[in-house]
Order: sequence, then structure tokens, then C-alpha cells
Amino acid sequence: MQKLRKWAARLALLSVLLAGVLLSWAYWQLRASLPVLDGVVAIAGLDEEVSVTRDEVGMVTISANSRTAVARAMGFVHAQERFFQMDLMRRQAAGELSALLGGAALEFDQLVRIHQLRARARVIAGQLAEDQSAILQAYVDGVNAGLHGLAAKPFEYWLLHAEPVAWTAEDSILAAYSMYLVLQPSTPEKKLTRMNVKERVPESLYAFLRAKGSEWDAPLWGKPLLPPSIPEESSLANWSARLELPLKNNDRLEPVFPGSNSWAVSGELSDNGSAILHNDMHLKLRVPNIWFRMQIRYGEDEPSGGRYRHQVTGVSLPGAPLVVVGSNGKVAWGYTNSYGDFSDVIILEQARPGSYLTPNGEYPLETVVETIDVKGAPARRLAIEKTIWGPVAETGADGRKFVFKWLAHDVTQAIDFGILALETTENVADAIRVANRARLPSQNILLVDSDGNLAWTIIGAIPRRVGCDGEEPVSFADGSCSWQGYLADDEYPLLLNPPEGRLWTANNRVASGEMLRRIGDGGYDLGARARQIRDDLFARESFAEHDLLAIALDDRGLFLARWKEHLERLLADESVLQDDVGKALLVRLKSEEALRARRDSVAYRVVRAYRYMLRDTLFTAWLSAAYAAQPDLKIGSLSNQWEGVLWEVIEKKPAHLLPAPFASWGDFEREVLKATLLSLGADNKERLAELTWGARNTAAIEHPLSRFIPLVGSFLNAPVEAVDGDANMPRVAAPSFGSSQRMVVSPGHEERAIFHMPGGQSGHPLSPYYLAGHEAWVKGEATPFLPQATQHELTLVPQVSP
Repeated sequence: MQKLRKWAARLALLSVLLAGVLLSWAYWQLRASLPVLDGVVAIAGLDEEVSVTRDEVGMVTISANSRTAVARAMGFVHAQERFFQMDLMRRQAAGELSALLGGAALEFDQLVRIHQLRARARVIAGQLAEDQSAILQAYVDGVNAGLHGLAAKPFEYWLLHAEPVAWTAEDSILAAYSMYLVLQPSTPEKKLTRMNVKERVPESLYAFLRAKGSEWDAPLWGKPLLPPSIPEESSLANWSARLELPLKNNDRLEPVFPGSNSWAVSGELSDNGSAILHNDMHLKLRVPNIWFRMQIRYGEDEPSGGRYRHQVTGVSLPGAPLVVVGSNGKVAWGYTNSYGDFSDVIILEQARPGSYLTPNGEYPLETVVETIDVKGAPARRLAIEKTIWGPVAETGADGRKFVFKWLAHDVTQAIDFGILALETTENVADAIRVANRARLPSQNILLVDSDGNLAWTIIGAIPRRVGCDGEEPVSFADGSCSWQGYLADDEYPLLLNPPEGRLWTANNRVASGEMLRRIGDGGYDLGARARQIRDDLFARESFAEHDLLAIALDDRGLFLARWKEHLERLLADESVLQDDVGKALLVRLKSEEALRARRDSVAYRVVRAYRYMLRDTLFTAWLSAAYAAQPDLKIGSLSNQWEGVLWEVIEKKPAHLLPAPFASWGDFEREVLKATLLSLGADNKERLAELTWGARNTAAIEHPLSRFIPLVGSFLNAPVEAVDGDANMPRVAAPSFGSSQRMVVSPGHEERAIFHMPGGQSGHPLSPYYLAGHEAWVKGEATPFLPQATQHELTLVPQVSP
């Protein structure tokens, strides 16, 4: 027995030693994959010495004489810091995630693969202008040098039991294509939803629910587009609204879609004579962040004197050799998603199976087969039916086929690196020409310069749609609806130096009239956020950078103020709700006089939840037939302007839109309020006091692999904490969505500029820059835009052949 105990003790000791060895090996492998921050590294193909420095938050400054040398160094740094994230982006766009992640990604890959973006990227990479191609190739070489320059492969590949694959030129095009997938619809869902609803409800009701605007509209010019009138009862024959009781509980954060805020003021309104730009791009948040902070300096004015003709500061997209948004000292630029309409859903007309009708006669359907590799499982074959307009993306229950025609499919118009020219523009007029000719997902771009000028236009291609508006599925068979090329430079919408000296965009309807028709309605956002920004801008007559930051951090719930008042009136009605919870809620609402999306606000959370419950309940009743055909129907696919519809109905209380079995609107609203409080768990007044907005709006910014690593995975994530802000106000914030960067800059005065970014620079958890700067982003504390004191200095030198 004693001998047995000794052997057991030895085995236990051996197990501990083996575990220690394994942990030590894992730790050293992890350390070995850290980027090289100091010293000298020789790189093949480099023909000059390049300086790469990092400051206290890991912001990189690259200094060289030629732009190709800068590109090679950018690739090196991006790969060392972010190669795994770059790999995910190219695989996402190509529909190749399953090869790395297994069957869990197969459904996504199948949805994306029908676009065959890798094949398109290969064509685009091969036809770039010579100067762009040279920069791209230098970048690609730099990426592969950076990857191979790590002492061990990035740690994510150890966890996935995979090997990183070398970078290619087409992969950089795919990185750009990944932004198409984020910023524009890549499926026909939105337009098929409209068709589904239109086919199943009375025409007058459809027109009412398809509202194009509301009193919250805040375009740069033109008046608000108000919703249509409530349909007359006589127009709703053989239709009725009906609900099943009890009402379904629903406390939800409304899905938010990619967008951004941007605004600018002219030099006449600034305190320094230069225009000032604010830009924050709203995207899904992750660790590390999608962007990478960088300053590039090139074109020496004085050899070895540290003076450069070009200095560009901003954020880059790992995977691409350029600064996406930023300032070159004379011009600054930033984007918001335009939500223009850059796709069509085409109803395929077929005289017989296997063919389809076109203006030029009957064509055969082409079928191609794509192979999707799946890690740990047999490869899947995906048959894609193709037409002259695009792939068949959906087949309805009735056998109808729907083709998806998309700007991203056109290899002559989808992507190039024309925005590189923004780095060297001298003024807004130059930048407008660059923007209208550059090719990327078509966005609003705001431009400002050091002379005080400002402008709004569209960057990226705009299809010339003829014969239809594209907002619903349509046949192209007879040629009455078609795309006839793209807008020329002089046809682009433009607003240059408006008399008021102010510009603003927030994914809302920006243009009016003919310019709106040219851009199209791709589902632009409600204008409440834009209107609050606009009103904040007109509340002052002079501005410095901190004044624009204050607008960015505005979390006042002005949009919900009337709903708060409405709920107070409802609660004050003795016939509605007189229990302790109702009384406590009324007291709470009145005590929070100024409604704000602050983490400690109970009123904000309850009012918001009530409005959404009311919306969901009414639309469920009105669109019951459409929901039966499409259970996952999203109201925003029908229209994002439903606020005007909802308020009109609640104010006027038309009896013919009241859902059965309710006898009055008062009874209905009482039931909705009860359901709202039940969904929140407010079963007593003590519980009500705990229902703060912060308890619901809690940041959950995660590393893509954190959920798959036992015990320690959570350490890869950003801290979990309540955040202020919401969707319909300048300070946009949701648990994993919000401002992916924030920049306030006046060209020529970058030393005063302000910058925020969540998630940090580095993708490596042992890096001192892993979450550097994240806390300032959470708190909204002003931090510098320019790089600060150097902490690390790396020199890249040409590799000498033996």
C-alpha cells in the first residue's frame, strides 16, 4: 500500500511537471508570435531604409522616401500585428471561412460564395493602374515578409490547428470586398420582404407602411418627406388586424446596421480659419478593432532631414495599403454609409426551365459549381445558376427565381485604389475629383481643407438606373428597366461650401429631388440622429475641436421625449394602471426630466422598450399574412421610417387599425404596457429600480475566438462595462456595435486634433498595445490624433543577396 502511494505521488508530480512544461511551451510560443518592435530587419525587395516607430498606444509612424517603400512597410506591420484578422476578412469575402473554422461557417460561406468574389478580385488585381499595382505588390510582399518574420505563427492558428496561408494581391481586393458585405446588402432579403408584404396586404396599407420619411428627416437640402396619410377604412376591404393573447414579451435591443456620423464646419465658423471635420464610423466592434492607427510620411524634402512632402495621419484597414480616413495636413476626409441603392432584385421570366427571357431573346441559364472546403469534413459542392445580370440568389415557394444584380459584381467599377490620391490632394476641389472617380463601396464623403472649404459628395460608382426605382423586385426581360452605365463626374451629387457653413450626414436621407433619385433609397436610416447633430451645429456660431467632440458625445434622448410624455399621460390615466409598479414608474419618469441614454437611467430603458413593444405588436397584427409567409420578416426591410407611421396611429387612434380583440386603443395600450413591464421583469417596484439602461446596454466587445478557449478565453475580450448612448442620437452605442473610431481634425492643425478607438492596436494579448486607448474611448476622453513620443523604433533595410 505504501509503495502504491509512492507511485501515485510520483505520477501526480509527473503530471504537474508535464502540465508545467506544456504551459511553458504554450507561453513561449505565444511570446514568439509577438511583433518585432525594435532593431533592424532586412526585407527582400526593399530598396531603401524605412523607419517604423510606435508611441505609447502603439500608433505606428512609417517614414520613407517612396510610396512603394511605405506600402511594403505597411504590409510588414499589418501582418505582424493583425494577420489573423486579415485572414478572416479575405475568407469572409471569398466564402472560405469553413476551411479554417469548420462546418459552423458553412451556411455563411454558401450565402457569400454565389457572388464568386475571389474570381472577381483576381480580375480586378490584374487590371489596376500601373501605379496602384506597384503599391499593391509592394504591400503584398511586405505582408508575407512580416508573417515569415514572426518567430512563431500567430497564436490563433495554434488554437485552430491550422497554418497561415501567404497573402496575394487578390486578397487585398477581397479585404476591400469584405467592406461591401458590411456596408451594402448582399442578399435579396430586403426587396423580397417588400414584395411579400405588397402581395399580401391592401395597396393603401402597403403605401402607408412603406413610408419614405417623417418629420425627423434632416437632409442637407429639401424638406422632410412626411409619411402618407392613414389609409381610409374603405380601402381595407377584406382585411383586419388581429392579435393572439397574451401578447408576446419582447425586451430587445433594436438591430443596428452599419453606418456612421460625420459633420463639418467651415473656416468662417472655426477658431483657426481652417474647416473642422468630425467622423466616427459605426460598425460591429471586436478585439482587436477593425482599424489600425497609422501615420505615413514619404517624399523627403531634405535628405536625412526628417522633412517629408507628404504626411498622412488616420486609420488604415489591415489588408489594404492605404489610409482609409484621415488628414494629409491640407485636406481631411471621412465617410458615412450612404444607404444608396446599388443593387436590384430581378424577377426571372422563364418560358421554359433552364432558360430565361432578356431584351435580346431567350438565354440559357448557366450553371457553375464552386467547391467549399470544410475543415474536418468532406468538401461541399455549391451549384450556382448565373444570368447576364448576376446569380440566382433565391427561389420562391412558387418556383419563381430571383436574380441579384449588384454593383460589387462589376469588376470595372467595384474596387480600385483610387483613394490613394487623397493622400496628396491640396484642397477640397482636388479631393472631390478623386472621390468621384475612386471605386469602393459607395459612401457619403465629407471633405474639408486648411483654407476653410467643405464639401459633401458620393465616393464610389453610382449606377445609372433607367425605367424603374429598384426598390422592389422587377423584371428586366423587356428592357424597360435596366442599368445603363454609371454616372459621370459632373452628374454626381455635390454640396460645396453651403452658405450656412455646416454639413452633416448620419446614414439619413441626405439629398432631395433628382439627386435622391440618382442615389436611390437603399434603406436609409431615420433622420433623428442627423437632426440632433444638425441642431447641435446650429446652436453655436463658432467652433473648436472640443465643441465637435461634445456633439459626438451627446446622449440626450430627444427622439424619445414625446414617447416619455405619452407614457406619463398613459400612466396618469386612472383606468390604465394603478398598481405599485405603475405608480413607481410614473414617479421615475417624472424624476428624470431630461431623458438621456445614460447607464443609470431607468426611464430611458422603459420608454424605449415600450415603443418597440408597441411597434412589434402593431406590425404583427397588421402584417399577419406576410409574417405567415415569412416568419423572420424584419420591419426595417420594409422601411426604416416606421416612427412616423407609429406616432401617427397612436396620436389619431383610427378604429379600423386597432387590432382585435381589443375594444379601444386604451385597452390595447394598457396591455402593451403590461407586456413591456413583464418583458423587463418589473414585477415589483424594487426590481423596477434595477432596470437601468446600463444593465441592458453593456459592452460585449470580444475576440473572435474567445468563446472557444476554455477558462482563459474571456481574458482576450475588452472589459465588460455599461456604456452610455444608443442608436437615435449622436453617441451611438450598443453592446457590440458603435463608434469603431472617432476623429475630430482641422487640416493644418493636427496637433489639436482628437482621436478615439476601441479595442486597441495590437491583435496579440501579450502586447502592451492590446487594449491601449480603449478606456478613453469608453469614457469619451479626448486623446491625441497625432503620434506621441516614440517608445519603440524599428528600421527596415534592404536584404542583401549572398
